[in-house]
Amino acid sequence: MELYVIPVGEDETDKFIIYRPLLGLAFVGNRAMAGLAQHIARRGEAEDGVANGRSLTALSFLRQIGFLEADPPAPGAPDSTFAPTMAVLLMTNQCQLRCTYCYAAAGEWPQAELTSEQGFAAIDAVCENARRLGHRQFEISFHGGGEPTLAWSVLQQCVVYARQKPIPARITLTSNGVWSARQCQWIFQHLDGLTLSWDGTPQTQDRQRPFASGRGSADMVRHLITELDRAHFPYGIRLTATAPWPAFVDGVRFICEQTNCQSLQVEPAFNTARGGHGRPEATDCQAFVDAFMAALDVAQQHGRRLMYSGARLGLVTSSFCTAPYNALIIGPGGALVSCYEVTAVTHPLASLSAIGRYAGDEIHIHEPARQQLHSLIAARRHTCQDCFCYWSCAGDCYTRVFQSGPNGHLKRGARCDMNQAITRRMLLNGIAGGGGVWRRPAAIAHQNGEHA
Repeated sequence: MELYVIPVGEDETDKFIIYRPLLGLAFVGNRAMAGLAQHIARRGEAEDGVANGRSLTALSFLRQIGFLEADPPAPGAPDSTFAPTMAVLLMTNQCQLRCTYCYAAAGEWPQAELTSEQGFAAIDAVCENARRLGHRQFEISFHGGGEPTLAWSVLQQCVVYARQKPIPARITLTSNGVWSARQCQWIFQHLDGLTLSWDGTPQTQDRQRPFASGRGSADMVRHLITELDRAHFPYGIRLTATAPWPAFVDGVRFICEQTNCQSLQVEPAFNTARGGHGRPEATDCQAFVDAFMAALDVAQQHGRRLMYSGARLGLVTSSFCTAPYNALIIGPGGALVSCYEVTAVTHPLASLSAIGRYAGDEIHIHEPARQQLHSLIAARRHTCQDCFCYWSCAGDCYTRVFQSGPNGHLKRGARCDMNQAITRRMLLNGIAGGGGVWRRPAAIAHQNGEHA
């Protein structure tokens, strides 16, 4: 039985969240209840515990809510065999926008684009893996480093090529939404889904995501959102939140009231600068925690889903992200990397993330490089075993938490505190909303592979 006993807060010395992440259950109890739960976790439901004065009433309550049930099997470590069934095509390093926080500094580099031959090779590889493994489909994702639709001809060629394969392809796009009318109609007809970058209110969008000229992008992207809603095209919105943090809450409210988007994901950017990720300060982290919880309340009131990758309450996973394990990520020049965001050699983790190259009309994987990265990710997660976010955060995103210097992969920062704070507050909200007991929502249970 895996159990975490979490103090409710510094001011609450006799209240604890009693949390079973694998079972998907939590409630608040006093010190005595927490002690009983820990006793059961160590030794099982034992009569000697009752004989020694433990409360029969408490045991009855635990039995009634299902606390005494065994944990389902925990997921094992990610498979080290590299047989990716998703190709992520980093199409270009160019972009029409100059977002204040762009990790890739897109548009500032000499132009480089993926070739159709490179894209076709990645598609061939993942399609063959999916066929050999008996999968019903493979996946293609056009992603970052720049705006994929600027490499329009190659993007179209890759879509047509993927659709000709013997098994179906699910094809999605991550985009800034600066499209022509012709591109819009073509995407609606040929792609299966979209992740759209839009940062909240038009004012925030214009401030954080201006064109290279300095002109705001809100009007053009807002028009696209209207077209997406009119066409009932499946899309989600990816927001980047920066200080001042209350603007993020207003942005979520705007999206909920002015669009039909059902799924929103936010990631915070701290000490923003183009070309990398800034490290958060403790005060900024707390401000984001407060803003996220307020925004989550707004989203839930409107029946929308808002998530942040570091606090995915209810999820049970042994890896933060599947990209290092099940994605073939190829960029301009044929470089193969383990993360969508490591798109330039100037990235601090570029050498660690390089796992191969397309050369001589073939894909070459450098297996020792893959295994080295995986060993560092695993070593970090091993140090997380005492953390109640162990199964939902799963060690977090390595590009955001690995630091420079000796054992930089093991260093902790304010992001860990932020993830814990949000998860703790989500648990408390779920317990209050569940009549005293939080249970994992059915949709997340299905995502974990559980069966009713």
